[in-house]
Amino acid sequence: MTTSQHFQSTPTVQFDLLTYVIGSYHYNWHPQIELLWLLQGTVEVNVDGTRYQLHTNDLILINANRGHATFALTPECLALRLHIMPDFYTSQGIDLSAGAFLLNSVTTPQHHDYQTIHQILAQLYLGLHQHDWSTFDLNALYFQLTNLLHHDFFDTQVTMTYPQPKTKSSLTRVINYINQDYDQPITLNEAAKIGHYSPAYLSRIFKAELGLNFYEYLTRCRLQHAIYNLEDPTIKVADLALANGFQEVKSFNLMFKKHFGQTPSSYRQHLSHGQRLEYDQFKQPLTPVQRTVVHQQLTHWAQLTSTDQLSACESCMYKLHFQEYQALKQKIAQLKILLNQ
Repeated sequence: MTTSQHFQSTPTVQFDLLTYVIGSYHYNWHPQIELLWLLQGTVEVNVDGTRYQLHTNDLILINANRGHATFALTPECLALRLHIMPDFYTSQGIDLSAGAFLLNSVTTPQHHDYQTIHQILAQLYLGLHQHDWSTFDLNALYFQLTNLLHHDFFDTQVTMTYPQPKTKSSLTRVINYINQDYDQPITLNEAAKIGHYSPAYLSRIFKAELGLNFYEYLTRCRLQHAIYNLEDPTIKVADLALANGFQEVKSFNLMFKKHFGQTPSSYRQHLSHGQRLEYDQFKQPLTPVQRTVVHQQLTHWAQLTSTDQLSACESCMYKLHFQEYQALKQKIAQLKILLNQ
C-alpha cells in the first residue's frame, strides 16, 4: 500500500514593487522591465541618452537592459517602480524577441490606459501593505497589468535586444574583472584571457547573455563611477576622465553626451544650481510623513471609479486643453452678444 504526501508551498507574489525618494543620477541597467510612476515632484529621466522631464503622475516604461538614470529637479520627489522580468512573459508563451514596450506619458500625454495603470499599481501597493489581501488577488492584479502592457504598449515593429535567461552566468570572472579594473586600459583580448575564452567567443556570449557588447558594458561601468566624481567640483573633468579609464577627455565627453544627452560640464553646472538634495542617494527610504502621503495618495487612486477617473487628473494636458476650450467658448458667446446688440 502506498501513501501520498501533499506539500503546500508558501504563496509568493510575482512582482517586485518599491516606493522611494529619488535622489541624484544613478546610471544603471538591469534585466528587468521597469515601470516608473512619479508620485510627486519633477524628475529628469535619462534613457540611453534621451532625457525626459517627468511631472507628478507621469508614467514611463524602461525596457530591459536599457541604460537609464533619474535626477530629482525638486525636493521630495516620490516614486513607485515596478520590475517585471522578461521571462515572466516568455514563460507564459509571449515572445518578446521581436519588439519593445513603448509607454511614456511625456511623449504621449494622453492614453486611455493610464488611469487603469495608476489604479492597478495603487492597488498592488496597498495590497502589499494590508493583511486582508490574498496573494492570489495580488497576482491576479499583476497579470491584469502585464496583460494590458503587452496588448496596448508592446510594439513588434521596434527592434530591442533582451538578455537571455540563464541559471549561472559564464561571464562571472570577466564581469568581476571589469568591475574591479574598469579604470585600467582593459581590452577584449585581455578580458578573454581572464575568462579563458577566445575574443570572438567572449564577444558573442557577452551580447547573448547581457544584451550589449563588451565595450558598451565597459563604458557603462566607467560612466557609472565617473558620474559620482562629477559631484565633487574640485575634481577637473579631464582628471576624472583619466581616473575612470578613459584615455582622453574627448572620448569621455563623447560617451557622456551619448548616454546622458549633455556634456559633463553641463551636468556639473546643473548640480551647482542647488537642486540636488543635501543627503544625496539614488534611492532614499520614505520618512514616516512621506509614507503617510504616499498611502493617502495611492488609496485615492485605488478607490477611483471609472466616472471619477475622467476628472481625476488636475494637471494633465486634457484638463488644460478643456479649460482653454471652455474659455474660448465663453469669449465667442460674448462676441455674439455684442454683435447682436
